[in-house]
Amino acid sequence: MLQELLLALYGFPGAIFVESVDQNGEDLESVLTPASEYFPSISNGELALCADLLKLGSCYNVLEKFIRRYAGPSNSLYMAAIGFGFDDALKAYRNVLCALESEYLADATLDVSHASYRLHKYKMLLPILADLAKKIDRIYKEACSKCDPLGCRLLDVLLSSAPPGLPGPRSVVRKLMARGMLVFHRQITSWLLYGVLHDPHNEFFVERANDASHSPDQLNLSRFDESVHLPTDNNGFSDFDQQPKDAVFSLSVNRIPSFLPTAFAQQVLFVGEAVYHTSRRSIGIRNHEALLTNLEATFSDRFKQLSEALHSTLGVDNTAVETSSVQGLIDVSPLQQAVSDVRSFVSRHVWHDLVEKHNLSAYLRSVKDVALLGRGELFLAFLDQLSTVNPSSNSVRTDTSMFLTSWPSVEGLLDRQAPSKSMDGNELHAVEYDVACAFLAAARAVSLDDDELDSRFRFYLSLQSDVSDNADHISTNPVLWDCLHLEILVPPVFDLVFSKHVCRGYDRLFRYLAAIRRAQVSLQQFWADQTALWRHNCARKQFGPRASAAVAAGEISPAQSIIDCRLLIRNHMAFIVENLQYYLQVDVIDSQFCHLMDRIQSDQEADLVQVVHEAFVASLQAQSLLFHPTARSCIVNLLSVCQQFVHVASHSPDSVSERENRLISDFQQLSAALFHCLVSSRLTGARPGVGLDVAAPMGRRIDQLAGRPTADLGQLLLRLDFNQFYSRSHGTMDVIT
Repeated sequence: MLQELLLALYGFPGAIFVESVDQNGEDLESVLTPASEYFPSISNGELALCADLLKLGSCYNVLEKFIRRYAGPSNSLYMAAIGFGFDDALKAYRNVLCALESEYLADATLDVSHASYRLHKYKMLLPILADLAKKIDRIYKEACSKCDPLGCRLLDVLLSSAPPGLPGPRSVVRKLMARGMLVFHRQITSWLLYGVLHDPHNEFFVERANDASHSPDQLNLSRFDESVHLPTDNNGFSDFDQQPKDAVFSLSVNRIPSFLPTAFAQQVLFVGEAVYHTSRRSIGIRNHEALLTNLEATFSDRFKQLSEALHSTLGVDNTAVETSSVQGLIDVSPLQQAVSDVRSFVSRHVWHDLVEKHNLSAYLRSVKDVALLGRGELFLAFLDQLSTVNPSSNSVRTDTSMFLTSWPSVEGLLDRQAPSKSMDGNELHAVEYDVACAFLAAARAVSLDDDELDSRFRFYLSLQSDVSDNADHISTNPVLWDCLHLEILVPPVFDLVFSKHVCRGYDRLFRYLAAIRRAQVSLQQFWADQTALWRHNCARKQFGPRASAAVAAGEISPAQSIIDCRLLIRNHMAFIVENLQYYLQVDVIDSQFCHLMDRIQSDQEADLVQVVHEAFVASLQAQSLLFHPTARSCIVNLLSVCQQFVHVASHSPDSVSERENRLISDFQQLSAALFHCLVSSRLTGARPGVGLDVAAPMGRRIDQLAGRPTADLGQLLLRLDFNQFYSRSHGTMDVIT
């Protein structure tokens, strides 16, 4: 009977103690119970003790199944670590069973009560561990069924499962936490010091956002492999060799453990991504090897000490830590301080690489000149070249066009109606090629390096815009200009500063500023055309021999009246567009860009440069009123009305159509609505911009508050409300009847 009892304590059923699923009152898959309630050779007292001990065998069986399922190669590094932790916790129990067998063999007088005495402390420990194993297994399977692995959030499950006031179970949970934290430390170390994301099962809170083609990089990581024991494949390549070159990384917020702040995870993401991209840039093998060598020499011992502290927890006897708290195991202050120091080290190195070696400031100026229209003459030359590409744009003009000035027409290649359906691929590529040629020709015309600009920027047409960009179309019947996008071809060295979100912001600003500039040029061209038309048709009558008699009689020709009224409304349109253009280029872009350059030189940390640059782009969009739905809609529609007015008036120089009168009325309503919208925004205290002080330390931030550039809407309103035109007349003006 004692032999059967020992086997049952190991979880094996026999002839006396059998496995049953009918009397499962402990929420176990199966329990061990006596085969019968009456055995002639066993007293009722011993049978009751055996039934009590059989619960240990049932719990041991649950733990053994968990260990066999997860301890070893599995689908989770953390589940494997927890499985090994349970196996370590059961070693003492197995040793007691071996000792019991020896004691029973040595002394035949020992009975079941002796086993109950020796296993007394496990009557509380094993049920708690079995419940913990079932809880972890259930949570893990639920997460897998939802295709959302828990990863390092399993540490939260362990942390919340430590029973208060029970030193034995708390000690075991401490060791389970130590096992899980060792995996976490190994992932942190490999990611921070080498840019290697050792996460085969997508459990770390840093994840790869794309799966590019694998390309091995031949780097010597022998010392790293010895310290953190990265697994290798059959060919001997580690996980580092299998990282895609153009991988993009991001945070998986639902995998961040609750005991770690989000700022810590953001620092980890930045440092690892910076090391990853630095080690893959085309800056020479010696440079990135020097960074990895310096990181390893400076911080490897520090992270090794953190891991050794966790290893020491595994070897400590339970009785020595019975009064300790599990909270002491996850004191992340040393880890946070180490990550902060690594961040400062890497950030300064990357800043030196970006600013001093690769001249980030010059690259930003180039982006400003093109994407933000900082070089106005470049965009004017671009419009001229597009008109040259499409010389037939003047074919629809009337006979009076021969007397117009030689100013190039703004109707060019991209002023054609955008097709409602997808354009043929060859035709689309042909238009994009013509646009690229026009841009490069414009760059040569203003003495810019066309090869350099060709390698940095690319224009493309997108006939199906994103939902967020639908409001950026400046017409209900969009032309190819409304489908034109600017793509910034970011060199690998600047990937850290120019994220996809930032590049989309530049594209949005380019389309918005280009629409304003095109409207401005169209109105200037319209003034030149109308002036030439007046000189041909009206100047001779007004200043000729009969001019004095006609003027004295009050005779004004219909053509003269039409031209005068059109020039008046054109001046009103140009006044608004040019003041808006001045506000954006001077009050917003130039001031914010100067502050950005100052911050780049003063901060000298790459992560601060990254944050400041993102704030710069967001601030430009906010101060340009792109985030203000009402003001943006008014501006977009106003620009559309200006373009339509120029088009309609240019094609009917001798008469005023009903559509032209309607466009003038729409313009007056839109201009007045825009003014009152801006007034309301200013009166309500709404700030149009995003400050660039978000990344500065608190002391420096307070010092910069007084000198921080902010484009006040009052400056724009003061220019628009010249002579209190909108304040008094509400923007209405009877010019054509």
